[in-house]
Amino acid sequence: MIIENSKLALRSIRANKLRSFLTTLGIIIGVASVITIISLVQGIFNTIKVQQEQMGTNIINIQPYRKVTNFSDYLKEQPKLTIEDAMVLKKQIDEIGGLAPLVFSSCNANSKTLNHSSTLYGVYPIYQDINARYVETGRFINYLDLKHRRKICVLGSEVADSLKLGDNPIGKFILIDNVPVKIVGIMEKKGSFFGQSMDDYVFMPFTTVIDLKGKNLKDHIFIQLTVKNMNKINEVKEQIRKVLRKRHNIKEGKDDDFKVQTQEDILKSFEKTTSVITLIVVGIVGISLIVGGIGIMNIMLVSVTERTKEIGIRKAVGATKKHILYQFLVESVILSLTGGAIGIIIGLFLGFIISKLIPHFPGMYVPFWGIILAFLFSSFVGVLFGVFPAYKAAQLNPIDALRYE
Repeated sequence: MIIENSKLALRSIRANKLRSFLTTLGIIIGVASVITIISLVQGIFNTIKVQQEQMGTNIINIQPYRKVTNFSDYLKEQPKLTIEDAMVLKKQIDEIGGLAPLVFSSCNANSKTLNHSSTLYGVYPIYQDINARYVETGRFINYLDLKHRRKICVLGSEVADSLKLGDNPIGKFILIDNVPVKIVGIMEKKGSFFGQSMDDYVFMPFTTVIDLKGKNLKDHIFIQLTVKNMNKINEVKEQIRKVLRKRHNIKEGKDDDFKVQTQEDILKSFEKTTSVITLIVVGIVGISLIVGGIGIMNIMLVSVTERTKEIGIRKAVGATKKHILYQFLVESVILSLTGGAIGIIIGLFLGFIISKLIPHFPGMYVPFWGIILAFLFSSFVGVLFGVFPAYKAAQLNPIDALRYE
């Protein structure tokens, strides 16, 4: 029955090609819009996911943090995280592998008459191993630099290019906030993400940055660490919370004044945000699918009227209400699925074109569930808006249908 009804539906669609195309236009536009949005949003998320995985999944990030619920929270003293906290964590938790305290601030880099505003990071030598970011030329910061508070720096490639330091800048001096600093290394180039450069930074020894920017900075550090056994990462995360809550004298029932996040936590947080954005935009765009469905219902009602005599003849030779219902319902679903298939192809094409036209866009990515979702929604629209016309056709009296002109 399904095969026969499909043949009848395709014959009817071919007999009215233009009308069928205009009928499915709303479905085409809606599905194309949904696929385009999903491909672009998921492209951003997939790129971030790949970058996080390259860094490693056994990383834990700790930062000062206070939940803000009202205006008075803004007036409270900023939460602290100190180098002593970092050292106690390293000492008390055996499963911690590498640990790197980190501070950052804005800075001005000067070379002769050239000036460049950048971000200054005070780091430990292990920073490059934890973050999988390595020097391309020269060397990275070592523990002697840290111990002796040496005024040396490692530059991101964009800073080096902006200051026009030449092919071999190693050993040259630049000014960081008017302090002479020797260049010992240039980091490998990472490119940009969404127009935001990933090579615009200056690395200096942690202790040197504290001297340069003031002692208050050491009370608001960030901590990155790795876990020896990936299977125990959540256990380590909970141990960190217990140690820091005890050190910060946080009473039971009170919120933490710090945030502990694994790479998985960061990805989940970003995925949640992108999912909400996708649902909101897809919901708005989905209105066009409803409009498309109404268009299908309208044309199917017209089709029922045009083919009343045909329905009467089919009923006269033995077709039941079920046969007539299936005939028009299958035709409605085929129209929707055809529109959905065309919409998916157009959506993929638009996603590709837009990702290429936007400068520094990370690229499109269409998950398999996006394609399935588009097809299911198209089928749902076909069934939903095809039921009433099909039911109306099935209820026609065969004698009245045969006499219809």
